[in-house]
Amino acid sequence: MRLPRARRATAGIGAIVIVVLATMLLAGCGAAARASSRPVSASDANRKPWYGLTVLRDHIAFTGAPTAAGPPITASSGILVDIDTGQILWQHEPHRRLAPASTIKLLTSMVVLENFAPTRLITATPEALFAGTDETTMHIDPGEKLTVQELMTGLLMVSANDAANVLATETVGMEKFVAAMNAQAQAVGLQDTHATSPVGLDDDNMYSSAYDLAVLATLDYTHWQLFRDIVDTQQTVLPASALHSEFELTNVDQLLQLYPAAVGIKTGYTGNAGNCLVGLAVRDGHRLLSVLMNEPDYIFATSRTLLDWGFTQEGLPTQYPTPTPKPTPAPSPSLAAATPAAHT
Repeated sequence: MRLPRARRATAGIGAIVIVVLATMLLAGCGAAARASSRPVSASDANRKPWYGLTVLRDHIAFTGAPTAAGPPITASSGILVDIDTGQILWQHEPHRRLAPASTIKLLTSMVVLENFAPTRLITATPEALFAGTDETTMHIDPGEKLTVQELMTGLLMVSANDAANVLATETVGMEKFVAAMNAQAQAVGLQDTHATSPVGLDDDNMYSSAYDLAVLATLDYTHWQLFRDIVDTQQTVLPASALHSEFELTNVDQLLQLYPAAVGIKTGYTGNAGNCLVGLAVRDGHRLLSVLMNEPDYIFATSRTLLDWGFTQEGLPTQYPTPTPKPTPAPSPSLAAATPAAHT
């Protein structure tokens, strides 16, 4: 029986796929390649069926002019919404296009959950494991077989880029998967989102907005129980089997520890994006969702402050003061070893 491996943040920014010859065909993703940065055209986005994949067609609109100034927030962009009423409680440049970092995995998740059964087994080939040493990963080995549910657990809990790359490369291929992400964004009416990879590494053509991320998070959370279960899990172990070794996973979303009402959802960080966080909290039947992008301060505390303020606007008492959690010992060096350039 194989012993659990030490998990550490790994990966690297692969080379941009080169467009060659007059046909402008994109080279396939290899061990050193990452997702195509070719913007998907309108005709591509309208292709039916999309490379054999389907897209979720739903529409969510958040409305209302906030009447209160809200707490002081230093993020470049943000929004706070009641996802049950669609009411905007606070906003700051919610449609500003910014680098989303790993919050783009909310769109990755939508493509996966809409198209692939949780029990489907996927083999991680060397061609899919091209993440470099400054990215966060599960540390999947070539040849290991994981289910879609297991890969989604790594993708959402530890923001595992290797899990995202395996899900894309070993299903329909990286180019088609990323193009399907953009088709999905259009299908739900997003105006300020474009993906160039399933992981969110910095790229001039990779962007989203606080408003769009709020829509994606709401759709993921309301449509799929599996998504809800994963983002609300603080720690889990994927036991070793004949198919793969053991994976010990600790959720990088510290909001789950800081705020009793929190139930997720997704963190993100790159050098260009700064700190990003999509947070959801539930109290007495009220579900509030906050999105902060490029927050220079401790983003989990800022999100807690914003969410708690929102609940007071809906007539609920504050949950302050809440204790600051003791640092959670990481089961492996994976999180603690992340460098400032790490993508989480």
